[in-house]
Amino acid sequence: MSNQNKNKFLAPIAIIAGLVLPIFLPAFIMMALVKFMPNEISHSGMMSLFILSFALFIIAGIFTKVLSLIGLTEQKIEELGFLGFIISVLTSFTSIVVGYYWMKTLHLTSVDISSVGILLIAAITTIVLTVLTRILEKL
Repeated sequence: MSNQNKNKFLAPIAIIAGLVLPIFLPAFIMMALVKFMPNEISHSGMMSLFILSFALFIIAGIFTKVLSLIGLTEQKIEELGFLGFIISVLTSFTSIVVGYYWMKTLHLTSVDISSVGILLIAAITTIVLTVLTRILEKL
């Protein structure tokens, strides 16, 4: 398969993944975590996982807006190179962890995740989304 045909096949898949994964990836990871590590997470139903995942996406957007208000726009982060990459990764990780604890403290979610569980979810989500971002930049 030539490189041209390979890109024609992978481009739509990467674009669809770029639209769906940022919103629902934490829910997919939580479903897997329930199966393999049942003591780490408890929930009332699958819909509660998807609602929590959508809320975490909104909180990540708020974190991004706050960063842009203090002067760290996407252009500035790209100009910083590796430091910008680290800031982006840490913002993604922090938004998931802090977002979950905010929602849990305010009793806005019925999902109960242990500290190890939320750190695991945040780490895996951050890694997958960072790789997805790099793939989408190359297309």
